[in-house]
Amino acid sequence: MTRRFLLRPIELLAAALLLGSLQMTAAAQTRIVAIGDVHGAFPEFESILKETGLLDAKRGAGGGWTGGNTVLVQLGDLVDRGPQTRDGLDLMMALQRTTEKQKKGKVVALLGNHEVMAMTGDLRYVSPEDYQSFATSQSEKVRQNAYRDYLSFIASHSDTEQPVSQQKWMADHPLGFFERRDAFGPQGVYGHWLRQHDIVYQNGDVAFVHGGLSPTLSFDSIGDLNDEMKSALSAFDSGWQSLAKAGVIWRYMTFDEAILEIQKERAALPMRETENTKLKDELEKFVRLATWLVSDDNPTWYRGLAEGPEQTLEPSVDAMLARLKINYIVAAHTVVPDFRIRQRFSNRVFLIDTGMLKSVFGGKPTALEIQGGRFTAHSPEQPPQVLAPRSNAGSPSAVPGQGAGTTRP
Repeated sequence: MTRRFLLRPIELLAAALLLGSLQMTAAAQTRIVAIGDVHGAFPEFESILKETGLLDAKRGAGGGWTGGNTVLVQLGDLVDRGPQTRDGLDLMMALQRTTEKQKKGKVVALLGNHEVMAMTGDLRYVSPEDYQSFATSQSEKVRQNAYRDYLSFIASHSDTEQPVSQQKWMADHPLGFFERRDAFGPQGVYGHWLRQHDIVYQNGDVAFVHGGLSPTLSFDSIGDLNDEMKSALSAFDSGWQSLAKAGVIWRYMTFDEAILEIQKERAALPMRETENTKLKDELEKFVRLATWLVSDDNPTWYRGLAEGPEQTLEPSVDAMLARLKINYIVAAHTVVPDFRIRQRFSNRVFLIDTGMLKSVFGGKPTALEIQGGRFTAHSPEQPPQVLAPRSNAGSPSAVPGQGAGTTRP
C-alpha cells in the first residue's frame, strides 16, 4: 500500500517562502550589461561588448555570443550620425538570434528616438556612409523610377506644388536612399524587427529606457507604456499608407515634408465644396500621432532626468518610482559632459550615454554592469569602477560631477 505524504499548511507556507526567496536571489544575481547610444560607432560598440565578455574577442564583425546567461540591454540609437549603423543593427540581430537559439542569456534592443525617426522618415541625421551601405548595382534605376513617381505626384498637385530641380532632388536622394527607407518600413528587414521592440525594459527593480520616464506623463504601468508606443507606430504606418494612397503625401517623403503636405491639405479642406469628413478625421489623427512621437515627454525623447533640477524633480521622481515599484532607472540619450557614467537623484538614476561616436561627440564606449545589487562602470580605456550605491539620505548624492550639464545628441 502506497503511503501519501501530505504537507501541513505551515509546511506549505514555509516551502512557498523558500521558493520565493530562491527566485528573488536568482533575480538579484542576474548579470545585466547596459549600453547606451552607439550611432554607427561600430568598432567602439564591438570593443565594449568584448570588454564586458559578451562578444568573442577573437572574432570580427558578427562574432559569437560569449555572455552566457547575461542580459544585454542596448538602450537604442544604434542608427544615424555615424558611418556603420547597419553593422550595429546586424550584430544586435545576430546576437539576439544566438541567445534565443542557445536558450542562454538575453539580448534586449530598446527603441531610441533615432530608431523611431528611421521608421517614420525623419532623415536629418543620416550619414552619407549610411545611405551608401544600402546602395546596390540597381540603385540608380531605383532612383530614376522614384523620380518619375515623384513628378507624377507633383503633377497631381499642380495647383499648389512645383517640382524642385532635378539636380537638387538627386542630391537630396542619394543612391541607397530608397532602399534604406524600405528597409526601415513595416515589412523591411530592420523595420519589421524594430517594431517588435519596447521602449522600456524592466528587470527586477531596474527600468531601462532610452530617454527617460517623465513624472508628468500619465501611464499606469511600463507594460501599458510599451503597448501605447507600439500602437502609435502601427497607427502611424497605417495612416502614412492611407494618406499616400489618397494622394495627400508621396510615400517616400520625409517626415517634415509629409507634415507640410498634411497641413496644406487641412487648410484646403474647408474651402472645398464638399468637405471630406473621413479625410479630415484621418489627417487630425495622424497629426496627433506625429506630435506624440516627437513629444518632449515621450520616453524616447525625454531629457528631464538628465537635465532637470534635482531638488525640484526629486519628490515627483520618487513618487513615480514608488508607483511603478522600481528603485532605479537607467537612461541614455543625453551625453554626459565628461563621458563617464553618472548618477542623479540620490543614485537612483544612471546616465549611460557617454558619446561613443567620437567623431561627433568626442566620447568613448562604456557599459553599466548590474549584478547582485552592485553597479559597475566599464570602459576599454580604464579599469572597472564600482559606482556609489543608492543613498539613504533622501537627498542628491555627492558623487563628483553630480548635476553637471549635458550634451544633446
